[in-house]
Amino acid sequence: MSDMLAIGQSGVRAYARALDLVADNVANAATPGHVRRTATLSPVNAGGGKGPLELDPGGGSGVRLTAVSRAVDLLQMDTLRRAEGDVAALDVSARWLTSIEAAITGPNALDAPLNALFGAVSDLAGDPTNLAVRETLLARADALAGQFNRNAADLARLDEDLLAESAIKGATMNDLSQALADVNGRLRRSGSGTAASAALADERDRLLARLGSLGTLDVTLDPLGQAEVRIPDAGGPLLVSGSDARSVRVIPSATGLELRVGPTGADEPAPLLSGSIAGLSDARVQLTETRGRIDALATRIAEDFNTAHMQGVDDSGADGGALFETTLPLARPARANGGTARIDVSLADGAAVTAMTLGFDGTDWTLSRDDDGDSVSGPLPLTLDGHSVGGAGSARAGDQFRIEDAGGAAAIRLRPLDAGRIAPAQRWIAEPASANTGSAALELRPSASLPSPATPPFTLSHAGGLLTLTDSLGAVLGTGVPGGWIEGDGVSVRLTGAAADGDSFAIERNGAKSGANGNALALLALRDSGATTPGAEADALVSRVAVSAAARQQRFEIARENRNQAAEALSLASGVDLNSEATDMLRLQQAYGANARIIQAAREIFETLLQSSR
Repeated sequence: MSDMLAIGQSGVRAYARALDLVADNVANAATPGHVRRTATLSPVNAGGGKGPLELDPGGGSGVRLTAVSRAVDLLQMDTLRRAEGDVAALDVSARWLTSIEAAITGPNALDAPLNALFGAVSDLAGDPTNLAVRETLLARADALAGQFNRNAADLARLDEDLLAESAIKGATMNDLSQALADVNGRLRRSGSGTAASAALADERDRLLARLGSLGTLDVTLDPLGQAEVRIPDAGGPLLVSGSDARSVRVIPSATGLELRVGPTGADEPAPLLSGSIAGLSDARVQLTETRGRIDALATRIAEDFNTAHMQGVDDSGADGGALFETTLPLARPARANGGTARIDVSLADGAAVTAMTLGFDGTDWTLSRDDDGDSVSGPLPLTLDGHSVGGAGSARAGDQFRIEDAGGAAAIRLRPLDAGRIAPAQRWIAEPASANTGSAALELRPSASLPSPATPPFTLSHAGGLLTLTDSLGAVLGTGVPGGWIEGDGVSVRLTGAAADGDSFAIERNGAKSGANGNALALLALRDSGATTPGAEADALVSRVAVSAAARQQRFEIARENRNQAAEALSLASGVDLNSEATDMLRLQQAYGANARIIQAAREIFETLLQSSR
């Protein structure tokens, strides 16, 4: 009688637990990360001992639930995890490249203000004495400088935002690693083959999937299901082992971003092959390159315009000055600053930007040069070597700011000029003598003045194949041959073409309000100068980012399709098929009912025996 009860009780408990697993599968059929569970049932040999238990009924024959298995394919799971990492990397990279493209296109593009500036230069060449045209030129130059400044500021903000996102990704990886280490510890305590260990294994795999979307993982499982994780492969630094998780940091580097694993001072670099952190690193490489190209273009335009403009003369007959400033002191806050202070730096006329450090000790500020250590201390504002430093907001003790030259697109700006200081006329002019019989032409370019000033006008004469440059008093300034440059006093000359003996040229400096446009034409020639023109360089800058963004998007679409296929393959191996679960449920219900009838039969027999004994 007791054997029948033990058999029936063991069957009822075992099949009830198996039915619970089926119900759990059905309820979580659409739950991401749920892996189908199956019950392993084994017969119980007769032989006394303990009473019937759910997992190991020791007394009497019957059935027992010996294990809860997960229908998982570890290879397919690793394939899906890597595919997710590729998708995450390309998605993040494409998103940031789109933002970079938006920062330098449309209303932020450089082509419109650049073309407008050269259009104003063309107008100046056509009407060099018109003050309205000159004012327009200054306005166009200022607009171009302003657009460079905005581009630089927008790209700098993008870099700050990208670094902030990378720090969040690093913190998320730390949280997930610690959570995985906790799950490892619970797996070790739960034992294998139990429902609890199956649930923990699902949680482990979900954590690994999220970690895999951040970076490439190499995962090894021990017999208890604990995950050992290295980045990015078996030879990389250890991230999680058992209940221990090492911290990670994402830091900026020359190659975009760098992932370091382990405590500060003893950390190891981990290559970024896939995952969203790798995507951020790729985007930052593109961002850094774009910033460098815009800086180079701004510097080129400023230097070319300054050089050309300084070779002309203004309305007063004075030499033209620089159009653009190319240096700007900028205070960059340290990343560890805890206050809200904002620092402004201005530079005195004629002063050069010097690298300095501004620090706050809780009471006073100290401004010190990086090269020789000279410093001043006290409340703001502070002045040192032409640098005036002021600020607003509140600072905390230990806050620091680096003061250095912004350079490039952030620094370019129009110098304070009035329309009369525009120099459209060339500095020197040459007139051939009326008696010349040759066809030679004379080229002029400004040069350094001689130590002993000569007296213009100058004369270049040709005799016997030899050229002689003299001043108005007959002093010889230089000699040479046709085709070569001859250095004079403030001007260099070169004779090209066929010159006849006795030919000569008179050379003199342009005067005030000459109405000449030679230097305006030289400024206009900058539009088409160089191996790559400024306009073509600006277009190439945008095209480079746009092509990169389109390429990342195309690769993202392919990676997403590969990911979907890997997910489908894993779902077929590990997912829940409701038809199969319905079949199992029917089978288990029948087995449960049969064991319940055994218990009922044993009870009826027992009651019959009791009644017959009365």
